[in-house]
Amino acid sequence: MSLTDIGLKHQTDKATHHGYTRIYEQYLHHLRDQPITLLELGWGGHEDPESGGASVAMWREYFPNATVIGVDVEPKVNHLDGVDFHQGSQADPGFLQGLHDRYGDFDVIIDDASHLSSLTIRSWELLYPRLKPGGLYFVEDVHMAYHAHFYGADEANPDPDGCTSTGKPTAMQYLRRLADEVQYHGPSDLELFPKRHWLGYSLESVHFYYNLAVIRKAQ
Repeated sequence: MSLTDIGLKHQTDKATHHGYTRIYEQYLHHLRDQPITLLELGWGGHEDPESGGASVAMWREYFPNATVIGVDVEPKVNHLDGVDFHQGSQADPGFLQGLHDRYGDFDVIIDDASHLSSLTIRSWELLYPRLKPGGLYFVEDVHMAYHAHFYGADEANPDPDGCTSTGKPTAMQYLRRLADEVQYHGPSDLELFPKRHWLGYSLESVHFYYNLAVIRKAQ
């Protein structure tokens, strides 16, 4: 079965109106039988403790030999066989360090959590060092960066060149800036991308799709 077929079986919106599963499979199919460690931020179901878990159920079936970890800030009682659930904030350094202490570096990280720019950026900053070389980091629903009417002016701006009301970048502005990191390959006489502008992320690629960003860490 394809990832989309499995996603439809588990009724995750990644396979329905978002259509992310087609893109995910392009990047992940070669890992299908590997003993990878996959971390997904966001269990789904909002405050309902008995709801959510559709996407981690999909990952559990698609990656039979993987360690699948689901995280949510809300308590969840609908735990799934073969999926480790942990309650905590996607922006809590101590909580994320505890996950890393338990599982080690991650092969795949998926941010489908708060959809708030500030928390999305903070998760990236905290989890990038815990992503394996060559690992993949996905950020879903990046429309959040433009929907100030829904997420608030402190987290979004409909102007793609405008910051939030706090003066900080939106998630999309930050992710677009990460595309510059791909150009840094160490100091050189030419200084095509001088080290003084490098944020410190060694990245192989940054790809954008409709509502989805895909970042691959350099080997």
